[in-house]
Amino acid sequence: MDFHLLKRNSKDIEYILIIVLLLISVLSSVTVYSVVIQRPDLGIGYFKKEIIYQVVGYAMMFSFMLLDYHTLRKLKWFIYGFNILTLVIVFRFPNAVHGAASWIPLPGGFQFQPSEFAKLGLIILLADVMATEDEKEVPNRGIKPLLVMFFYMIVPFVLTLKEPALGQALVFLAIYACMVIPFVNKKILATILSVGFVCMTAIVLAKFVYPDQIIHFMKQHHMTSYQMTRIITFLDPKKVSYDASMQVVQAQTAIGSGQLFGEGLLQGILTNGRFVPEQQTDMIFSALAEQFGFIGSTALIVLFLVMFYRMIRVASTALDTFGIYMIVGIIGMFAFQIFENIGMNILLMPLTGITLPFISYGGTSLVANFMMIGIVMSVSIRRRKLRFT
Repeated sequence: MDFHLLKRNSKDIEYILIIVLLLISVLSSVTVYSVVIQRPDLGIGYFKKEIIYQVVGYAMMFSFMLLDYHTLRKLKWFIYGFNILTLVIVFRFPNAVHGAASWIPLPGGFQFQPSEFAKLGLIILLADVMATEDEKEVPNRGIKPLLVMFFYMIVPFVLTLKEPALGQALVFLAIYACMVIPFVNKKILATILSVGFVCMTAIVLAKFVYPDQIIHFMKQHHMTSYQMTRIITFLDPKKVSYDASMQVVQAQTAIGSGQLFGEGLLQGILTNGRFVPEQQTDMIFSALAEQFGFIGSTALIVLFLVMFYRMIRVASTALDTFGIYMIVGIIGMFAFQIFENIGMNILLMPLTGITLPFISYGGTSLVANFMMIGIVMSVSIRRRKLRFT
C-alpha cells in the first residue's frame, strides 16, 4: 500500500464519491433500523451488526484504494480459484438460511456468502482477458475470447444457481454481458444488442399484453415449480395464492402508502406491522419508500446516478484498459442489481432475491460492494494526468 502515492495524488481521490456513499449509508442505516427494531426475532442486535458491517466496509474500501489495482491482476487466478472453492464448500451447509446453500456460518452469529465475492473475482478475471487482448499487436475481438470468458462466467453461475440462488446467478450473466459490450467488434455487438432488445420486448409483451395466455400455457403444462410461481406472480399476482404473492403485493402497498413525502421514520404502518417479508434485505426499498415517500426514493436514485457518473469519469481517464474494464464490470453489476431490486419491489421485474447495493442488510454484500468502490478509487488515484473535469 503506497501512502506516499496517496499523499502525492490526494487531489485525485474521489471525494464526491465518498460523500455520496456516506449519504447512502445514512439512508441504509436508518431504514434497516426502522425495519429490524420492529421485529423481536431481529431487534437491535441486527442493527449493531449492520453498523459493524458499515465500518468494516469503509475500512476495506480505503484499503483497496491504497492497494495498487494491478496487484489484483497478478492474483487473478488465486482470487478466482478461492471463490470457486468457497462456492463448492457452501454446499456443506445446505440449511444455513431458508434451506438454501448460499451462506457459510461463522462464529458470533455472522455468515459469509461466497457468491458476493465471486462477482469481484469474475470481474477481475474477465478484465484481465480483455486487457490482454488489447495489449496484443493484433487484438482478437471475435468469438474466441468471448467463449473463454463465457466459460469463466458459467462456472460460478452454475454453482450459484445450484444453491439455489437464481438472482445471484443472474448477476454473473449481467456482469459478462456488460463487460463484453465495449470489447467486441461491431458485428457481435449488434447481435448482442439485438438479442437484448428481443428479450426486453418479450418481457414487456408478457407483462402487459399476453400475461393471461402465458400463465395459461405454464399451468397447462404443469410448470408449477417455485421459480414458475414467481414468474406468474410477476405477470399477475392475482393468479397465485395470497401466500405466494404476499411479499410483492405488500411491498407495492407500502411504496404506494408513502406517497410524496412518506409517513415518516418509524411511522410506516406496513413496516411497523411487519407485513412485508424479508423487508430488511430484498424488499428494503419498500421500507424506504413508505417512510420517506417519492422524495426519499428519488433522492436515493439520484445518489446512485451520481455514483455511476463519478465511476464513469474515473474510467474515462484510467491509466490502462484493465482498470477501465474492471470499472465497467463494477458499474454493470451495480446497475443490474439496482434496476432489478427496485423493479421487483414495484412489480416491474420478477422477484429474484437480489439485494439493493449499499442499502439492504447483509454483511458479505456490503463489504464486497465497498471493496469494489475501493478498486474504482485505486484506479482514480493512479490515473494519467490528462483528466476530464
